[in-house]
Amino acid sequence: MKKKSIFTLVPPRVQFEDFWVEIRKRNLWLIKLRYGAVLMLTSLILGTYLLRIIYPDFYLYTLPHWIIASSILLYNTFFHLLWLKLAQRRDWFGDKGDKKDNEELRRFRSPHFSLLQICTDFIALILFIYFTGGIETPLFVLYIFHVIIGSLFLPGIVMSLIITTVFVASVLLTLLEYFSIIPHYTIQGLLISHQYDNIQYIIVFYIIFALALYLSTYLANSISKELYRRQRALDEAYKELEKAEKAKSKYLMSFVHDLKTPISAVITYLNMIMEDAYGKVAEEIRRPIERSIIRLNSGIDLINDILCLSSLKLGILTTEPKDINLVDLFNEILKDFRDAIQNKKINVNIKSHPAEIVTFKADWTILKLAFSNLISNSIKYTDEGGIVEIYLNDSHSLLTVSIADNGIGIPPGEKDKIFKDFYRSTISKKKGIEGTGLGMSVVIEALKYYNATIKIESPSYLKSLQDRPGTEFIIEFKK
Repeated sequence: MKKKSIFTLVPPRVQFEDFWVEIRKRNLWLIKLRYGAVLMLTSLILGTYLLRIIYPDFYLYTLPHWIIASSILLYNTFFHLLWLKLAQRRDWFGDKGDKKDNEELRRFRSPHFSLLQICTDFIALILFIYFTGGIETPLFVLYIFHVIIGSLFLPGIVMSLIITTVFVASVLLTLLEYFSIIPHYTIQGLLISHQYDNIQYIIVFYIIFALALYLSTYLANSISKELYRRQRALDEAYKELEKAEKAKSKYLMSFVHDLKTPISAVITYLNMIMEDAYGKVAEEIRRPIERSIIRLNSGIDLINDILCLSSLKLGILTTEPKDINLVDLFNEILKDFRDAIQNKKINVNIKSHPAEIVTFKADWTILKLAFSNLISNSIKYTDEGGIVEIYLNDSHSLLTVSIADNGIGIPPGEKDKIFKDFYRSTISKKKGIEGTGLGMSVVIEALKYYNATIKIESPSYLKSLQDRPGTEFIIEFKK
């Protein structure tokens, strides 16, 4: 068995999926932060010129700082381009893919990228401190800031090794200045007397500096370690919840599916009774039987919606995506609602831009399920003689589908609520329109597969009368 190194960048406690995602985000955050540092350093250099005008005795040799600022900008641009290139590979921050990919990933992963950035920053900081006065500059506190940032990325043992190297390098530079082997740069006009040649000051300073460095590393890394531990616990708990949810959905599907058979049998017998298959039915009995059939059909609709919702969550409905002609898809959906459209004399139009054929790569079953529920709502909640309009707008990067009507609309305070399971608007209840309240939940689950967004406008652009404000559903797919 191969012995693991204590200097590993990825200790076992952080080897979970969300760790890789988090480190990837933090690497980008560090790159953005560095752009801000370049801006601040440039402002500091320019500020010294202004101070010299006000205080003639104030002087700082700025050429090295211009070189440092330019170097930071240059290598940060390189890091940014490297991050973008690596980000194109979706598995660059984890151990996914085949064996060959994993071997490549082991050579350069997110923690290696973090280590490279942090080491480069410390080199730049050492030079910046040296040319700003060395042991005499108050900017030494920037080391603590970098230690805290580094501890968010790297294990404590690795950070301890880095700060030990930084500490030794700082001491060596100070000693070289003390013995006049290298020149001492200072901010003239800031200090009354020099301290870089005071050995007592140097000893006391570096004792305090060492304590501050190692204590900051320990505290920051302890906090970071605890956060990772809790994040891993949450990650594992979430996975357990997902397993429990899938098990519950499977049980629910089995249970609900078994309910469908007896209800369907009851509906069949009641229809036979209404057709006088068992003898003439009195008129006063027909009305209750009709209401019973309506209620039972609502029960079947509810069962179908629950089965669809559970199937979507379990991924049972998914098949191989293919190019779908959306105009053909909507025409097929409208055929299913032909009787309802004709009975209510609803005028349905399909429009597309810029071409008559709009295609989208997806799963036919899932898209049909989502759009069927939206069109069903538009037909159900639109009065006789109303309008339903389907508009497809295909741009280079975005596909927009709009389904609008001039029906009863949605009250302003209830737009967000209709996405909740079993929720039905107050207007639909008041008008006695039957429904399960699960249609929009099915739509949301179906659209999740394609990271599509949906928003609601009520009144819609088809608003005709005060009691017909209408509703428009706008769905956007990123291509």
